Amino acid sequence: MNEWIDQAKRDQIDQKEILSFNEYLEEIEKNPRQLLRTSAQYIYDMLHHYGKNEDGGFKLFTMSHSNSPALFGHLHAQEDIEKNLRNFIDEGINNKFILLVGPNGSAKSSFVKKIMVGLEEYSKINEGANYSFSWVFPIDNYTKGSLGFSRASGEQGENLETFAYLEDGDISAILNSELRDHPILLIPQDYRKDVISTFLNDDPSFLEQLERTYLMKGDISKRNKMVYESLLKNYKGDHQKVLKHIRVEKFEISKRYSTGAVTIEPQIHVDAQLQQITMDKRLASLPPSLQSLNLFQMNGQLVMANRGVLEFSDLLKRPLDTYKYLLQTLENAYLNINGILTELDILFIGTSNEIHLTAFKQHPDFNSFKGRFKIIKAPYLLCYNSEKKIYMEQIDSIKKNHQFDPLSLESLCLFAVMTRLRSPMTKNYEDKKLAQIITKLNPLEKSLFISSDERLPNHLTSDEKQILNQYRSKVLDEFINENLYEGKFGLSPRDLKNIIYDLTSLHENISFIDIIEHLKKLVLLKNEYDFLNMTTQGDYHHPVRFIDLITSYMLDQFDQKLRDSLGLIDNRSYEDYIRKYINHINAELKGEKIKNDVTGKFEPADGFFITEFEKNIDLKEDSKTFRSHLISKLGAYSLDNPGQELTYCEVFPDLEKSLKESFRHEQKKIIQNMSKYIVFFEKSTEDSSHHQYKKEINQIKEVVDRLVTKYDYSRNGAIELIKFIIKERY
Repeated sequence: MNEWIDQAKRDQIDQKEILSFNEYLEEIEKNPRQLLRTSAQYIYDMLHHYGKNEDGGFKLFTMSHSNSPALFGHLHAQEDIEKNLRNFIDEGINNKFILLVGPNGSAKSSFVKKIMVGLEEYSKINEGANYSFSWVFPIDNYTKGSLGFSRASGEQGENLETFAYLEDGDISAILNSELRDHPILLIPQDYRKDVISTFLNDDPSFLEQLERTYLMKGDISKRNKMVYESLLKNYKGDHQKVLKHIRVEKFEISKRYSTGAVTIEPQIHVDAQLQQITMDKRLASLPPSLQSLNLFQMNGQLVMANRGVLEFSDLLKRPLDTYKYLLQTLENAYLNINGILTELDILFIGTSNEIHLTAFKQHPDFNSFKGRFKIIKAPYLLCYNSEKKIYMEQIDSIKKNHQFDPLSLESLCLFAVMTRLRSPMTKNYEDKKLAQIITKLNPLEKSLFISSDERLPNHLTSDEKQILNQYRSKVLDEFINENLYEGKFGLSPRDLKNIIYDLTSLHENISFIDIIEHLKKLVLLKNEYDFLNMTTQGDYHHPVRFIDLITSYMLDQFDQKLRDSLGLIDNRSYEDYIRKYINHINAELKGEKIKNDVTGKFEPADGFFITEFEKNIDLKEDSKTFRSHLISKLGAYSLDNPGQELTYCEVFPDLEKSLKESFRHEQKKIIQNMSKYIVFFEKSTEDSSHHQYKKEINQIKEVVDRLVTKYDYSRNGAIELIKFIIKERY
């Protein structure tokens, strides 16, 4: 039952929770890059410790923690954070205040919390070990040797090399380092550079980087300095005897306990203060040489956040005078507390919404802050696939009593993203052809394009699709530097969570029809949602039109699932059919002959077969351009996948899809026939063996069963959607 105690003890020993100062120097010698890090370097290393996703974002943000759910999107914000940390490292000082700005509910605070959670986890492993120190003062009898041999080391007390391992009974007082000063600062500045240089003989670039930091140029806190100098005087200038009193201690970053990760709420105005401790009775047992000192204890959020992160939640809600000190602090990394200059190593980060930032820009002191603030935008997400992931935890929590059918959450998230988009503007694109293409896209098509380069509208030609994908980043960043950037307005995730809650209170099963009906009511609430009052630009900023576009798109999606559930089997080999077409157009383009599989003779490309194939796929664009594009795509695929056997349906999925259209006509007849008997199906019992339309009823039942088992629809939801699509399409 108590095995965990033994394990915890072993872990503590393995992780070197306590070291003497000399032992700590030995650890630095083994791994100087790890133990000589500023807060910026530490946070930078922490982010890279978790690695990156395929999209370039840090994995930390998409990880789910018990107190911090996964965060999706915000790739630009992550990139900007990384760049700023890199700048801080190069300059040797965290000289900018990072201000995350975005609309309410855009996960700004969640973004900062993820960084803090990452730091908490990172600080618990050996790679992220962080150290500070305390002053240890033995009891008088012990230092005089009257106790004989020490339990800690077996040496006489006066001959001990360190007091770091003394038992509590042998200690008269302990003074911690309230700022968690870095232990390397205990080496006087005159000698510190030489010591560090010996550790970094083989790493001159890192040494050069450190020379710009407080680890090389700074000093311990005022109180630690007073203690050090007093002891040094008492020991007649013997630094080694002074350092015997040092116990180097590992500390873990913790937001809960305000250790290296602190949040200052808008209503909190006191960030740092001094408290005299000399008269504290608990410290009456300090050596006489220290009792005469006028020692002070620093406390407050700034002190607790040192060597970590300090978040100012809703910074601009606070009176300006409460954070004006940041101007001086950011410039030289010092804080003036009652005349005492205190060196800080903190990543300052804050959040604000757009309304407060706009008001702040009108303040006379804004220009003073502008040079010290690095504003990073945190808009609402524009990728509906990422948006969907935000609500999966909420939906999973209600699965026992409620079911969101396929396409329902997708409909809601698409609507949300469409409310956040702006109409593309020709003037923003130097490439006129690209401008013509992007301005053709309606809000739904733009939303789908942003979420995936595979889902481009069919009305675009192959060349247009290729151009659009080539300049994808330009489209995504069209308005990023404008005041009215995309994602600054629209439905917020908080709004969507409330909508999900409202829907589950009304329905057991939620289909996309329920979503559409709810949205039709929502777009009437112009007094509650600002985005409903924006001037329409074609289909953009036109919520009623959004609903029509989404309804049509979702009906297309369900139509395909319904057809796949009919039970019809298409025995045609699309793979062979497409392979034959590609071989013939390739031979035609090159002016070559192709081998006839029947006769074995080489013959010219079959023009009739090529024309018939293109008629079957309902080709609209110029055939020569289309054929040339296909051959280029095949060549690119072969280069990217050398030696891999070609599967033509995988290389040309659009061709396969188009060929299947001919099969659709047969499916349409069956669905139209279903419409005649759906009423009888609803009224029938489980046993319809004696019903006059039992064949038709059983056919509908099989379709519903396939929708339930294959696509995870609820039974009622499947029936509702079948009726709806028959009414709208058939």
